[in-house]
Amino acid sequence: MSTINLNGSAWTLSASEKKLKISGVQMNIPGDVHSALLRKGIIQNPYWRFNEKDVQWVGKEKWLISRTFDFRKEEGFRTYLTMSMADTYFTLYINGKTAGRGDNYFRLWRFDITNLLKNGKNTISVEFDSAEKRAIADAKKIPYPVPCSQYDMFSPHRNMSRKIQCHSGWDWGPCIMACGIYGDISLQTVREGYIQSVTMNTSPVVRRKFDGLWNAKTGVRYHSLSDKKMNFKITLKGNGLDFETVIQEDAFEGDNEYTWNLRVENPELWKSADELKDEGLSENSLYTLTVTALNADSEDDDSMEKQIAFRTLSLIAKQDSYGCSLYYELNGRALFAKGSNWIPADSLPERWTESRYRTLLQSTVDANMNTLRIWGGGNYESDLCYNLCDRLGLIVWQDCAFACSLYPATEEFLSSVEQEIEDNVYRLQHHPSLAVWCGNNEDFGSLTWYEESRKNRDRYIVDYDRLNHGCIEATIKRCDPDHTWWPSSPCAGPGTFGDNWHNDSEGDMHFWSVWHEKKDMEAYLEIKPRFVSEFGYESFPSTEGILEFAEKKDLNLTSPVMEWHQRSPGGNSIILENFSRYFRFPKGTENMIYLSQVQQALAVKTAVDYWRSLRPHCMGAVIWQLNDVWPVASWSSLEYSGKWKLLHYAAKKFFSRVALSLVKKDGVVYLNVVNESLSTVKAEITVRIINFEGKDVAPKIKIPASLKSDTVKCVWTSEFSKLPVKCDSNECFVYAEMKAASIDGRKQNFYMNDTLFFERWKKCEIGIPEITYSIEEKSGGFVISLETDKPAFFTSFDVPGIKGTFSENMITLLPGKKSKVAFTQDSFGSSGKTKPSTLSSFKKALHITTLRDTYE
Repeated sequence: MSTINLNGSAWTLSASEKKLKISGVQMNIPGDVHSALLRKGIIQNPYWRFNEKDVQWVGKEKWLISRTFDFRKEEGFRTYLTMSMADTYFTLYINGKTAGRGDNYFRLWRFDITNLLKNGKNTISVEFDSAEKRAIADAKKIPYPVPCSQYDMFSPHRNMSRKIQCHSGWDWGPCIMACGIYGDISLQTVREGYIQSVTMNTSPVVRRKFDGLWNAKTGVRYHSLSDKKMNFKITLKGNGLDFETVIQEDAFEGDNEYTWNLRVENPELWKSADELKDEGLSENSLYTLTVTALNADSEDDDSMEKQIAFRTLSLIAKQDSYGCSLYYELNGRALFAKGSNWIPADSLPERWTESRYRTLLQSTVDANMNTLRIWGGGNYESDLCYNLCDRLGLIVWQDCAFACSLYPATEEFLSSVEQEIEDNVYRLQHHPSLAVWCGNNEDFGSLTWYEESRKNRDRYIVDYDRLNHGCIEATIKRCDPDHTWWPSSPCAGPGTFGDNWHNDSEGDMHFWSVWHEKKDMEAYLEIKPRFVSEFGYESFPSTEGILEFAEKKDLNLTSPVMEWHQRSPGGNSIILENFSRYFRFPKGTENMIYLSQVQQALAVKTAVDYWRSLRPHCMGAVIWQLNDVWPVASWSSLEYSGKWKLLHYAAKKFFSRVALSLVKKDGVVYLNVVNESLSTVKAEITVRIINFEGKDVAPKIKIPASLKSDTVKCVWTSEFSKLPVKCDSNECFVYAEMKAASIDGRKQNFYMNDTLFFERWKKCEIGIPEITYSIEEKSGGFVISLETDKPAFFTSFDVPGIKGTFSENMITLLPGKKSKVAFTQDSFGSSGKTKPSTLSSFKKALHITTLRDTYE
């Protein structure tokens, strides 16, 4: 077996339409046409101001990419060309002759090109048709309309094409109809055949006995070029294990499937991100499974390697007196899902780099999240993404690539989808991080969005059922019966046909009343959900983030550029309107940007603090959304650059394994403690009622607390009228802090605090704080030491131009209490392009903002 990798920079790009006069443009694989044209200067940055409009022509054209390669033919061998993430409609040519065609971006394509190759120099070309034009043509072939969601800038009939759906535009993303090859392209030469997939399912031999003997059910799909006896070598190595065996099987010409059961004594178990932190680990230690097909001379003819781990992981739905629960169970332990929704890493696929994936996913774990929902309008992600989730302990909810639309149910479309699902299930099934296959995002709910489906609901329900259940579900259960199947998100569960937008009694829900229905933040307290897989609140990126797409003259929140980079209908006005609900209206754009991020963080915190207190009734809070595909105002907690918004810092605190939270509901204040660590926690809690000058207006309340693992407890509650205070409710606030005396009997230096106002912030007469601080350099960053003469709320830190993260942000400073905040710079490579910040440059860049700074 030999492989020739055709990735790299040796490709050239040309427009098929000669009148465009574009040829010989250097092209990267993995890469996309827009990035190549941008590098050459043929188009301008599509993210800058209104440039998105100026690049729409690219998606309407045909494009040809080509390169040469050397090849030596061998008698008795066959050569296959494989392509992954080829977007979308393409024709493959080898030495000018047609070698194959593709029409589904999500497929793994394999073409036998043996007879088209020659000794010496060969030419390969791939011509991409316009996905937009093909979608328009395909829509005309269906005798009734199949509607989908549309936005201000969009490509029509996206639901006709098996392409990343958000490329056509979304309510947070641009319309950039990319094309190219974003995965790998290679030649594979074999004598006997090739391995199509390797799967793995692990389970304890004795049910729920996790510390003994484990089964490792290994599946192999093998394509044989002839009938014969075939030997397969299986090795499993890692964590002290070094296992090898050779198994002989009958192989028949064509596709063959084999299953073997290996057994391993006391393997290292896979851990969630929370469990890794509990044990002081940064990542999971995985096993390497290698399956090798041996030829007649006992030489390696083909092999496939997978990183695997031992665990049981399911999404559990159980009927109870309230409806039906929903939670993850990992190795017998119920986990509260704390996480976010993942959309593609960038609208330009060439920027899906390893560095970008690592930055985004490490930030997810650093914010104390344990779950990632890979959303259906995007990708079945790259192997790199899932490999990182495996290492980092991030549990993956995987939507199939369908979102916010009705879809065709023609035989041709269903056949293509079946192959798509099969390819991706076999590719991803082995990942220990994968918990659930979900049929789609909001497709069933979309039946109520369109006039056509409201008038003829039965027609579209039949089409939905043929696609989602007859095709997607059936294929997943055939290829991967061991993983959980969930029909749609949101959904009450298998066999139900409710959209579950407002059903908090069963299944997962998408709760958008606070944003799209414009309800107050307190509406989060009016539901008792089982598992919320989408909820969110928008903010603006930092000024630094805005200047990635705007000129300084555009820094007005209602300027045309700012509104162009806001895709949620009325989004900017909703943010500004909510300022007036909760805050005194801020002065100037900089303060509006800051306050938008404070407001976003407080809204999401309101939801998470309450829902975590409902454990085990509620077992999931998955924020919309983690990242951005371009610089924009959106629901993300990470800006396009990867910079943390205040929401991400807040998440690090409210998603902590041991968390303290103050919740006000119906005029009553509740102080809750959650312990989702593996150990019993004993702590000392202090509750203070403080006025805005920083004086205590009631005796301090001391509360000892002891919490077992995976429990929540309300340790104190009171109405304001029952507190022995010497102030009105708009003149003071609650401050609670918790110091852990011990965790599992061992002394721990653990500290957490929370702050709650009795009234909305705009009603309170907050004093003007005078903050003093000093900065000292430490290895890899700096430490800021702060003091204040009056309480300073939502004290936030920013250092534009310096990449890194603070240990905390949006904090409360109190008089007489010194606070320290560390800043860790991003690691720097040896390229010399970016240098670490000096102490003087850090001091110059540091900007500190509090709530009181935002108004006169």
